[in-house]
Order: sequence, then structure tokens, then C-alpha cells
Amino acid sequence: MAGSIKVCLDLAEMIRKENLESREKIPTSDTHLRVWSSQLARTEEDIRKLLTSLRDSHYIFIVSIVSPDPNLFVYGEDAYVLAEPFILNELKKHSEESLEKLYEASNYKRKSAFQITRELFPKIKEFNNTPLGRSINLSVMLEEFQRMLTAQSYEYTDQWRRNKLQEIYKDEVLVAEELANSANFRETDPTKRAIDQLKDQAPKEKIDSNWVKAKENFSTEFLLRVHFRKYEFDIVKKLIQSGKLKEEKDIKYVRDTIQLMESRMEQDNLLKRYANEMIELRRYAQAKLNMIRQGVGSKQ
Repeated sequence: MAGSIKVCLDLAEMIRKENLESREKIPTSDTHLRVWSSQLARTEEDIRKLLTSLRDSHYIFIVSIVSPDPNLFVYGEDAYVLAEPFILNELKKHSEESLEKLYEASNYKRKSAFQITRELFPKIKEFNNTPLGRSINLSVMLEEFQRMLTAQSYEYTDQWRRNKLQEIYKDEVLVAEELANSANFRETDPTKRAIDQLKDQAPKEKIDSNWVKAKENFSTEFLLRVHFRKYEFDIVKKLIQSGKLKEEKDIKYVRDTIQLMESRMEQDNLLKRYANEMIELRRYAQAKLNMIRQGVGSKQ
């Protein structure tokens, strides 16, 4: 079973796709929990927990569009939107158009979404579990979410979100680190040129079981970030040498990350101690990329 962080990110992408491409635009618990449960091989209760984690790490917003009412046997219903400005803006326009059409159909007169919410939101309980009530709740909360994104923009950056999600699943992160560190990697002759080492190691792709197990639960990029955070540049190099990292996109990620880290050495005194290892890894990754591209054709 895939790790919770990976499944959370997959689930966020599913919500993004719904927000951007589906006819209804906004998935709800009433219609989508069962679908996601099947697609991700998790129980509906698990999916609810993952959605809560995505909300707490600011990947998504959850809107309560129907309040539960035990007396009327009404179950609550939630809607899910991705916490990105462009998507919120598009969904806000869509929700306002829907609200205006619903209001006109039921009251036989036209009003703007602003006028409708100002008039009816104070009486929202009267419209609970109705199409108009759902639409009012959605329109009001989308506007509130837009304000939150503006006022607390830092908490909606990719870095903040990743850190928060890793904090939520810190136990799984620790397991990933243990799995990544427990792999035994073969040493290579440091006197050889990078291109010579690559030729020697090319056919030797014996995949370590611990690395395979770690990749079943976490993405390659996530595992690499674990190593980079701990300054384990030698381990990353051995991953490439042993064939555990062989996809062009993964090696390119290594090279690009090292370049970024090199640009930040003046702000990180500890990082300066690893300057030689970083330079060596960057050159090695570039040499590997050159060989891949020569073999499969030049890529832009």
C-alpha cells in the first residue's frame, strides 16, 4: 500500500482535475468519496482522514455545504476545492453564476450573487440540504478562502505545505529515512573519471530490496529530499552508480537540486563543508544525463 503522503498528493491531483475539467467543477463527499475510495484502494474513512490532512496542510479547502440534522435524518455534505488562486477565482465565478440561476428559477427574478448572499445567508438554516443552500454556502466560503490566501499567502506556498504534510505523517517519514539509510551501496574507485565509472556500472543494476520497499511507499523525489536534507550526497551518487536511479527525470532532479543548493551555500555554513561532494555529484549526474541523451536522442 502506498504511503499516506503519496496518496494525499494523488488525491489532491484528483481534486485539481475535478475543479478544472469536470462539468460540476466541485467534488463533494456525497458523490466522490466512494469513487476515490475505489481508485486509491482505501476505505471511505481513510479518504476522509486524508482529506483532513490535505486541509490541515493547506493543499485544499473543505466547505460544509450541508449541515447534519439528525432530526430530519440529514447527513452532512462537504465540498473540496484546491487552495490555489487561479482555481478559486474560476470556481468563484462558476458558483456565482450557478447561484444566480438557482435564485431566478425559484424566485422568478434576477439578483446578483452578492445581493442573494446578503439577503439569504443570515437565514441559511432555512435552506439547509437544498440546491440553493448548497450554492449559497459555497459562494460565501469561496470568497472567504480568497481572502485567506491573500492574508496568509506564505502558508499556501509549496514549501510550507510539504513541511506541514511531512509533519503530519512524521512517523512514516522516519520509517522512510530508516529504509533509505539501511540500503547497502557498493563503493566505486574514486580515481576513475565520472564517464569511466558510468561505463563500468551501466550493466550492474542489482536493485537493493530496501530501496524497492521504500519506493513502494514514497516517491523517488521524496526519498532524494531525505538524503539531501541530511547532506548525504555520497549515497545519492551511489544510487545512480548502482542503477537504482536511472530515469532521466530523476537524475535531472538530482542535478538541478544540487545547483540550487550550491547557490545557497553563502547562507548555509554547514553546506559549505560539502562543496566538493556537491560538485562531484553534480558533474556525475550531468555525465549520466549526457550518456542517457546520447543513447535515446537529444531532448530539449
